[in-house]
Amino acid sequence: MQRREFLGALAASSLAWGLPGCAGIDGGAGKAGATVMTVNGSIPAADMGMTLAHEHLFADLRPYAEQMTSPLSVDRDEVVEVVLPYLREIQRQGCRTLVDCTATTLGRDPVLIRRLSQASGLQMLTVTGAYVAAGGRFVPPHVQSETADQLARRWIGEWRDGIGDTGIRPGLIKLGIEGDPPSDIERKVLHAAASAQMETGLVIASHTGPWADVAPGRNARCAFAQLDLLQGAGVAPSAWIWVHAQNEVQGSQHVEAARRGAWVSFDGFRPGQEAAYLAMIGRMRDEGLLGRVLVSQDAGWYNAGQPRGGEFKPYLPLFTALIPALREGGFDEAQIGTIFVDNPSHAFAVRKTRS
Repeated sequence: MQRREFLGALAASSLAWGLPGCAGIDGGAGKAGATVMTVNGSIPAADMGMTLAHEHLFADLRPYAEQMTSPLSVDRDEVVEVVLPYLREIQRQGCRTLVDCTATTLGRDPVLIRRLSQASGLQMLTVTGAYVAAGGRFVPPHVQSETADQLARRWIGEWRDGIGDTGIRPGLIKLGIEGDPPSDIERKVLHAAASAQMETGLVIASHTGPWADVAPGRNARCAFAQLDLLQGAGVAPSAWIWVHAQNEVQGSQHVEAARRGAWVSFDGFRPGQEAAYLAMIGRMRDEGLLGRVLVSQDAGWYNAGQPRGGEFKPYLPLFTALIPALREGGFDEAQIGTIFVDNPSHAFAVRKTRS
């Protein structure tokens, strides 16, 4: 097939995925009563459609102390002007939902996310939780001082009452954990997340491990330490997402996590990585575990403090590079639908679980 025809077929099938009730590749995503919390309110899980499960719209990556002592005046009009064209690109490709995984102290802005959602026509999710990775640069004083129960109450309050005075409720609990083994503050945050998950039904998505260390097994040890602690606290593995699992080079570890019931998220795709992603996803398919895989790009974003947000990594390559590579590598439409439609609708469905 010529490239132009190939991309035309891609767009056509992607648009089909975006339609509500597209049962051909839904695989039961819309079990009666299953819902997802977006920044515009609750929707049926089956209506998520084609979903990017881990992306970013806006971030402030300065240390949290600097954010507090030198707050930036954000021009939301400019952010919308910069970001909206990238969202419209993927909306035209059939994307229906984008999960903004920006952590609470890395620039989370629910009002901006809701504005971009309404302007683009994409459904969007935002987060609650705490990010204690990156050497602690983004840890606010209350995460240091509060108990696990107090942190859980804080996050449950955002779920129950909305974030601040916005009325916008989170759709997931986002953590950042890098310890091998987890530090005391990481363990506290994990216990808080367990309590909050069992109260709210929100999935826990955890940035796992340091970016720089790719030693075999390093990322997996951090992942399984979290999974063991959460499961011991009563959380079912199906309520936990191993974020940045692609940083673990031992594919057998992805298989083990999925067999335990966790979500394995390969979410850093960039053009040129097609072969690596095809190998990771293909192994999960061959092991019968494709139904535990999430795939995204960790792309974007408008970077606060930089002229017009600095360099923006577009969301389009997943549609124009990775999905065509999956097709060329032998994935059929049902399998692609499992990855990008069915799995997110299960992963982000609000449900209380116990191990």
